[in-house]
Amino acid sequence: MKKVFLIITLLWLILSISVVSAQNFNVPQIPQNIPKISVKLTTPVVLDAKSSKIIIIKKPPITFKPFDYTFFKIQKSQIITLSNGKKITSEDFLKEINEIEKTLNSYGYSLRDPEEEILIQRIVIPKQNFEIQRKIFKEIVPYTPETKEEPPKEFKNLNWERIWELPLGNEDFNVKVGTGLKLIGEEKKVNSNAFAYATVGLLGKSAELIKVETDIGAGENNTSQKGYTRVYILGEKKIEESFKTNVKYRDKSEYNVDWSFPITCPVGPFNVSGSFGLRGKIGVELGAVLDPLYCSGFINPYVDTSAYAEIGLNYKVASAGVGGELTLLKDKLNINGNLNLVLQNPVYNSYFQISAKGENELNALSGNLYFFVQIDYLVGKKKFKAEIYEWDGFKYSTKLFEYNSKEPAYKDKELWLSIKEIRGLTPYSARNEDLKIKSNSFRVIIDVGAQTYSKEFIDLDKNGILSSRDSIWNIKIPLSSQNPQIPIKITVQQIYSLGELKNLTATLDLSKDQRKEIDLFVDINSNTFTGTINGKIDEEKIAIGDTNYWGERYHQLRFILSSSLKFQPAPAK
Repeated sequence: MKKVFLIITLLWLILSISVVSAQNFNVPQIPQNIPKISVKLTTPVVLDAKSSKIIIIKKPPITFKPFDYTFFKIQKSQIITLSNGKKITSEDFLKEINEIEKTLNSYGYSLRDPEEEILIQRIVIPKQNFEIQRKIFKEIVPYTPETKEEPPKEFKNLNWERIWELPLGNEDFNVKVGTGLKLIGEEKKVNSNAFAYATVGLLGKSAELIKVETDIGAGENNTSQKGYTRVYILGEKKIEESFKTNVKYRDKSEYNVDWSFPITCPVGPFNVSGSFGLRGKIGVELGAVLDPLYCSGFINPYVDTSAYAEIGLNYKVASAGVGGELTLLKDKLNINGNLNLVLQNPVYNSYFQISAKGENELNALSGNLYFFVQIDYLVGKKKFKAEIYEWDGFKYSTKLFEYNSKEPAYKDKELWLSIKEIRGLTPYSARNEDLKIKSNSFRVIIDVGAQTYSKEFIDLDKNGILSSRDSIWNIKIPLSSQNPQIPIKITVQQIYSLGELKNLTATLDLSKDQRKEIDLFVDINSNTFTGTINGKIDEEKIAIGDTNYWGERYHQLRFILSSSLKFQPAPAK
């Protein structure tokens, strides 16, 4: 008797495990030997079958024809064991089956239909907009925030900065990753500042997966160093370190994460409830070195998260579950920067040694996920599926920046760069077709060696063209006679809207080769420059690219490099 009892118990355990596995087979598996952070939101998401986001695949209603005991070959008052192990009386079984059948009939379906699996509903995914995003953001490059002009002086502070942000998806399924690196050199100190973040949005709820902040600075001696680093996982501060002396710091941390919220969702005529969210792994490697007038740091965050759901409904003859596999965000970012002020004798030979590198690898919003209701009616099973998400996703491997330079700290010459006209993405194509483009602004970035200048200009006419009789922008560029040959890069980014897609960014194509930027190599001894365009100082030039994004005319930039700033005389009255 004991053996029989043990066998029955063992079979019951095996059956229970198989049922749980079948209904949660797509739940991401995470290691158990690392710390876990769990966030459970309490405000539910309730999806309405009448919402424009949900498409229910209905057919013409059919006349309800109830099932009886004979159809299933069961007797009244019989105890029935379903395939999932649940027990139910024949009266309750017939009541639930007929209730489900009547509801299905109103949608044009029946348990008598031959199909075993039916897609009855889907959430609208704007795949065309996603395709446009995938094309646009493949070309996105880091930018430099607007810079302030410094007053004239022999010693010139160094300011090198890049910010990169990538927003993908729509209001229901989205990710956003971003990073920045700023290197500042002054006469008596150097500073490195870096940040990174990643967020995920699901059905109107948002989770900040990771945020990393570092700020380190080094003065002239061992007691003038300072800095900090902070790491937040799902909003919880997990790492905080401060530095006040010379230091070599390194850390590596990893966490299991589980973030979810309550959800109620229709699956055709059924309502299922449970939890929906993400699980996975988040980690970071980071380090810093501080010595007199030298700072070096790196941040390498990584994220690997997938969607999961656990749902149910109030029927004994039916069960709810989840299928598919949806990668929300799998991202690996590497950022490092080094800055050193090397003092020389005589002091005007001093220079900054700068090194910066950034790269990112991303896989986001790729895969499929569906909720289902499966009905066990003895003579068969029928599965009704509600597609929550289905698309092949965004995949990028991007070199954000790589820069190495030796920059003179003292400047004794100057050059002026005047931007005269910008022509970018316009509302109409070369054939005068309406492209549904609305221009918002232009961001002009000038890289002179390791020094960056940036300014944003509003496009008041919204037509993708900025022009001035004098100049849109005059930039004074300090130079050193010790370095008579200097690289200058001109990048123009346009912020615009395309139909429903807002705040898109395009790097204008201003070159005839694979590059988009204007790359010049200026020789201040011969007053000439070569590169994307060849010319002489004080000679106006027009750079025109050979590609477009949406059929607009080729982009162009009119500019002049001058030995001194020239003003146009006022028009005669």
